[in-house]
Amino acid sequence: MALVVKKNQAWAVEKELTEGTYRAPQSSTSYVQTLAEGAELSRSKELLERNIFTSSIGQTAPRTGQFSVSGTLPVEARAAAAEGTAPEYDDLMESALGSKRQLASPVTTGTGNTASILKVTSANTLFAKGDIILIKEPGAFHVSPVKSVTTTEVELEIPGDSAFSNAVVIAKHTTYVCADSGHPSLSISRYLENAVVQYATGCRVNSLSLENFSTGQLANFKFGFEGLNFNSNLGSLPQTPSYDSQVPPIILAGMVMMDGVEIDVNELAFSVENTLGFKTSILAENGRVSGRATERKITGSFNPYMASDTLANFNKFKNNTPFSVFAYAKLPSATPGEFSGIVAIWMPNCLITELGEADQDGIMQDSISFSANRGNTGNIPEIYITVI
Repeated sequence: MALVVKKNQAWAVEKELTEGTYRAPQSSTSYVQTLAEGAELSRSKELLERNIFTSSIGQTAPRTGQFSVSGTLPVEARAAAAEGTAPEYDDLMESALGSKRQLASPVTTGTGNTASILKVTSANTLFAKGDIILIKEPGAFHVSPVKSVTTTEVELEIPGDSAFSNAVVIAKHTTYVCADSGHPSLSISRYLENAVVQYATGCRVNSLSLENFSTGQLANFKFGFEGLNFNSNLGSLPQTPSYDSQVPPIILAGMVMMDGVEIDVNELAFSVENTLGFKTSILAENGRVSGRATERKITGSFNPYMASDTLANFNKFKNNTPFSVFAYAKLPSATPGEFSGIVAIWMPNCLITELGEADQDGIMQDSISFSANRGNTGNIPEIYITVI
């Protein structure tokens, strides 16, 4: 009997053409580098006991009902090697949030830029509110969410230190946006020893969390998923996996902002929880026909240092005052003030749900738990995630 070594495995993710119909990896780039710890595929079946008399106190053999499948895929929080293109975990992120948009080519601004306004021809066809963009001012790169867009201007949520140069370049980007529908179903394949394939069909992401976004660490995204069915057979990899060469940023020289103001924190985390509803039918072989996200909840936490000259955080907590959270990590370059490989998060409308305390080597910190919401009228997207 040949044994299976844990390290010798590969995972692939494909959007399904028909929900629940298995779609094997289509190319060498369908494979996703997952973290060695935490990746799992759990398969289960419902047992239906037969409550009948058999002239014995023992149980009769149960019948097998519906199958179900779930799992977890943790990946490094990193951008793609090609600036602004979708990362390896693209399909997982789109299944988690529901929508994405891309700036396909770099954009060069016109003249007359200010610290907060970029002059761009046909700006409203290229950008949307919430996009997180990189302005490549030589020696002074700047990252900011887009606050608003007109036909000729892009307004920044976070102004630069001074007016941007004429004809400054805005980098390509991929931005993921939460949506109420459109979350794609996925086929997730796991190859062991290039000899066994385990796969799950009709999968949707039911949880997304940011972990280890901590000083000096390597952050990761963890995707949880649930699907319609599963199977397994003997079979080798249909392609040799081709993984992206980009490295993850170390969480140093990054950025965390609260209401547009830099804050010193040691850790930031968030979690997106999607409630999945499944359509069931007597006609379906496994009972489940399809699924969709029916509810979304976003929570998070961070730990700014406690101040002795302001009660700003306490007042936000007491008065239920909304605030924004903006953060990004990046890869430094040899040119001071310039960088790449950006992973950025913006949550425009948050509320403190719990205000505790902690300490860092005796220095007091506000231990803040928060929720991200859509505002009083429900028209503010809760989160944007961008890779550049």
